[in-house]
Amino acid sequence: MSHTKTKYSSVSKKPGKTKAFFICLLISSFLWLIHSLNTVYTQEVVVPVVYKNLPQNKKPQSKLPEQLTLKLKTSGLRLALILIKKPFKPLQIDFNTLKSVNRNQHYILSASQLNLKSIFNFETQVKQIIPDTLYFSEKSGYQKKVPIKVPLYIKCMEGYGYKTPEINPSHVTIWGDTLIVNAIDTLYTQSLNLSNLNTSYSSQLELIRPSQNVYSSASEADVKIEVNKLIEQHALLPLYDTKPSNYKQINIFPSHVSVKFTSLLGDFNVEDTILFKAFINSEKVNDQTKKCPVFIGSAPKNVTVMGIEPKEVEILILKK
Repeated sequence: MSHTKTKYSSVSKKPGKTKAFFICLLISSFLWLIHSLNTVYTQEVVVPVVYKNLPQNKKPQSKLPEQLTLKLKTSGLRLALILIKKPFKPLQIDFNTLKSVNRNQHYILSASQLNLKSIFNFETQVKQIIPDTLYFSEKSGYQKKVPIKVPLYIKCMEGYGYKTPEINPSHVTIWGDTLIVNAIDTLYTQSLNLSNLNTSYSSQLELIRPSQNVYSSASEADVKIEVNKLIEQHALLPLYDTKPSNYKQINIFPSHVSVKFTSLLGDFNVEDTILFKAFINSEKVNDQTKKCPVFIGSAPKNVTVMGIEPKEVEILILKK
């Protein structure tokens, strides 16, 4: 009986040329990426701007720029994080924080006085701002103070209501050609259209210039709208006659009515009930039914009257 010995030989497999190529390509790409992210670059970015607290009694020598060009010097990683955020949200320029020269005629824009972190989310080195100076001159022409109004279209979610919106500033000074300024009694902001509101809302709205030759002391206004739940309440009110006559006596049945109203949560005090006044007009009594309609003559400003019960009352008139 013969035994056959089997010999095993181990052969090391080498990667194919294509596979090796892609491995090398992947490694080189990774090394290039690491190098690029750590390399310092100089890059220009353009950001939109809005202005706040424009200098009083001055006018721009030319139209204020709507955007600034920033020349940044930063690492590839930070630059990538910055460019991802395009388009950038507007950068707010507050003239109260800017350095002024030449008797407040010129205002210097510097990175230390601009809140760039608000749009980039981190500090970065700025080599140049274009333009870097805003030029003003003493304003000329007729000037006056006018109120600011916001064209509002608000609809709350069912069961919610809102208080009278707060506008800040409520007035601005405008100046320019006398004939044009004389014809302006109100400055308007952009319109605001809100629906299904169930939380408070705030926003900055740009003021609309009525003419290129009219300037204002502010370029925008803050609008705050307080929204809260509505609660339903009732109050029992005595009735009064708005037309006292020469009759001996007028008896009203019933002498009190119940008024149903809604108010914002926490916005109505029981003491405010005295501000309600319910009336009838005895001269408008129905000769057949001897009834007279009831109406609310006055109510607190912060409520909405939903109904009166009863809507009509009987009147008994005793003549002299």
